Amino acid sequence: MDLNQRKLIKSEWDSIEIPFSKGEIDVLNLIITGFHDVNIKINYNESLFTFLKIEYNTKMEDFIYNKYLREDVEKVIELYKQTIGDGDVSSLKINVSSDIQIKSADKIRLEKNNTENLKNNNTYEYVLLENINKILIAKKNKDNKLFVLSYFTLYKLLKNNIAKINRHVLTVCEFIIKTFENNLNIMNVIENSVDLIEKNTSLLKYTDMTLYEHQKEIFTICKNPQPKLILYMAPTGTGKTLTPIGLSEKYRIIFVCAARHVGLALARAAISVNKKIAFAFGCASADDIRLHYFAAKDYSVNKRTGGIKKVDNSNGINVEIIISDIKSFISAMYYMRAFNDDEKLMVYWDEPTITLDYDEHSFHSIIKNNWRENKIPTIVLSSATLPKESELSETISDFRCKFANSEIHSIISHDCKKSIPIINKDGFVELPHFLSSNYNEILEISKHCENYLTLLRYLDLNEVVKFVTYVNEMNVNVIPERFKVENYFESLDDINMKNIKMYYIKLLKNINPTMWETIYSEFKNRRVPQLIENNGVDLKGNRIPLKQTSLGPGSIGSTITNLSGQPLKRSYTDTSIIAGSKIGKTAATAAASCGTSAIYVTTKDAYTLTDGPTIFICDDIEKIAKFCIQQANIPSLVMDDLMKKIEYNNVLNKKIDELEKDVDYLKEAEEAKLGAGVDAGSGNKGKSLKNVRKFNREADNMDTSKGQVARLTREIETYRQMIKNVSLNETFVPNKLHHIKKWAENVGLDAAAASKAFTSNIEESIINDIMLLNGIEDTWKILLMMGIGVFINHENIRYTEIMKKMADEQKLYLIIASSDYIYGTNYQFCHGYISKGMQLTQEKIIQAMGRIGRNNIQQTYSLRFRDDEQIMKIFTANAEKPEIINMNLLFNSNKIIWKDNQYVEVDTNVKVMM
Repeated sequence: MDLNQRKLIKSEWDSIEIPFSKGEIDVLNLIITGFHDVNIKINYNESLFTFLKIEYNTKMEDFIYNKYLREDVEKVIELYKQTIGDGDVSSLKINVSSDIQIKSADKIRLEKNNTENLKNNNTYEYVLLENINKILIAKKNKDNKLFVLSYFTLYKLLKNNIAKINRHVLTVCEFIIKTFENNLNIMNVIENSVDLIEKNTSLLKYTDMTLYEHQKEIFTICKNPQPKLILYMAPTGTGKTLTPIGLSEKYRIIFVCAARHVGLALARAAISVNKKIAFAFGCASADDIRLHYFAAKDYSVNKRTGGIKKVDNSNGINVEIIISDIKSFISAMYYMRAFNDDEKLMVYWDEPTITLDYDEHSFHSIIKNNWRENKIPTIVLSSATLPKESELSETISDFRCKFANSEIHSIISHDCKKSIPIINKDGFVELPHFLSSNYNEILEISKHCENYLTLLRYLDLNEVVKFVTYVNEMNVNVIPERFKVENYFESLDDINMKNIKMYYIKLLKNINPTMWETIYSEFKNRRVPQLIENNGVDLKGNRIPLKQTSLGPGSIGSTITNLSGQPLKRSYTDTSIIAGSKIGKTAATAAASCGTSAIYVTTKDAYTLTDGPTIFICDDIEKIAKFCIQQANIPSLVMDDLMKKIEYNNVLNKKIDELEKDVDYLKEAEEAKLGAGVDAGSGNKGKSLKNVRKFNREADNMDTSKGQVARLTREIETYRQMIKNVSLNETFVPNKLHHIKKWAENVGLDAAAASKAFTSNIEESIINDIMLLNGIEDTWKILLMMGIGVFINHENIRYTEIMKKMADEQKLYLIIASSDYIYGTNYQFCHGYISKGMQLTQEKIIQAMGRIGRNNIQQTYSLRFRDDEQIMKIFTANAEKPEIINMNLLFNSNKIIWKDNQYVEVDTNVKVMM
């Protein structure tokens, strides 16, 4: 995370001009429109009418039915008769005249589209009919799983907001839903909910676009003109940082962010929908504020191009959103107040808890001063881990004293549309019911989950369903009757991922305490790892032969011989137990395949990192970087060759750097001589004649200076052409084809599974750019060739910008970062490692977890903890959180301290260490 409070550089200005995709712009427009209508539903999937772009009337609807749909509907009716027998099909009779006349122009237009073309474009009527076919085929073949999946999908698809669906098709759909509703068992739906909800591509593809509930709530609250403090807590990746775009429909927004990357992402989004923005980064005063061209009111025109030549940044009357770092807030506030009434302004403070986990930080005094000097009566504090209203008594009291008649609003969202399983150090998925055999502790954990519902997304749905199914099917009196599945879920409308996970928490709280130890033991004994150790190769990539031995009926034994001379390991699996298990595989299976945290990310565990990039969060970046290179097993000859080339390039880079400084000096001296009449004996920017290296920097005339610049430029280009290309064989690049063959061929990956293993995509030009950078560790350069980037505060800003760009474009396989980067990385990660030995608060762990699964697409995600104590910290209540204490101290106009477990106001004349 870049916390440097500095002005924007050219590459950052360029980055905000990169346009969003159409899909992303559709989301932004939904947010803007949604401010005025919070119940808005938009669906860009097309019915036949909207696809054909024909004006709607019932006569045309009947004609389209005859031309495109009648044949498919009649096939459905025939299949229904075959499935049900001689049942009543009178409700399925569709009386449409076969002789319907329409205008010739419309007929010509319709002739351009045949049925096959419409099906290929997934027009909605055909999608519905396809699911009806699946329902009937499933009933005919007595395939209950397919029936439940198809029925549930059809039921949900009919709820979507698709315009002008053919009414005859809807009649058939409603008949099918009504006919088979009594054949559906709610317990079967829950049992299959992973396929029905989490992996159901149809639901994801055809769903309506709507606002998140937290966006609906904040938009509604902000239509009230009263002064207000809004505590805005919602899970990461649910659009909190885009919410200001909607709020800017009424307010002028001062967006405050410590992590500049978040501000730049908002800027890019705002520009994509033509919002007028300004920047207050690294400002000493309002004079340092810069306007985007869209926001310019006064400017000079380039006579040659007709475009803007120079913007007058002092006039910000058009600015809708100003994006400010923490240091520049006061300047940004007074700047916006110069053009707007206070009631028209809003402070939107993103991630206010950044640095609050530290006892002391340079930001703390700035935060304190910003809060004290603030004059804006409407403030939003936004974070996934924001303290609750009951925990911010001092901050709220101070706000109410400062702004009379002010309101306090808490928005706590727990949107849960995906599962991101937590995996412990032994490779097992972790959930509350695995954490303790003591039911009293389970009750405390359950209560904590209810209080922090953002944790719902980290409860693996598959494991939740196993628990729910097992408890409901136990014959003894384990749970009260009202908590049985069939009594808790009244209809299919109630069944979604969030409600199932909420039901799981309620079950944990209402289990018969005398039965808990039995339930706990059952699940612990039958638990199998999610990540299985790849013990078919050793750490050097050598194959370990697998010998089969007979151990008796129903059992298969394996003896693994380690070529390195380690002791033999024996394991066996009782296949008969697996077949009869409701939960899944047995403990015997776990013994056959040991779990692992899959730490060998550059070799034998790389294949487990699928679908997208991975982030590895740690304290000691150097240690992890060296581990990655060491475990890659790059032969010494190859490594020596790489290092020789890198060292050769480093020598050239130093020469290029010196020459570029010479060129900069000459250009600056020339500009100074022309613009400011600098005396020949004076230095430029503090430089003196002692800086002269190989030639006289005092050019006698302009021609001589230009000649020197030209000569140096040619020399620089010559050196650049001498830079040697450096590359690494694909065998050492994680998840490239040759790498998978060496390290994962033994695990039996089919083509589909192998294609899911994520790898890097780094062009040679990028590697060359990195090689040309001065002051970059050789280790980082080797890692980059392996597809691994490092997020670290580096003096070479160009390196950081390249890493950010590649992360944004998902070209890196793995990113290694410290915990301070977790707030500023809005990149799309599918997997994350939380290293052991890290001293993280509960809030910071949850922030780290929030880096994973920010994609809209449901992919395979995982959070891999190297220390199980950190997992317990997530699910355990903590009374004294440093973020809560510091927030009450710093977001407060008064001088108070935390002493003896309470807040104490102190005399302002007495100096107190906070």
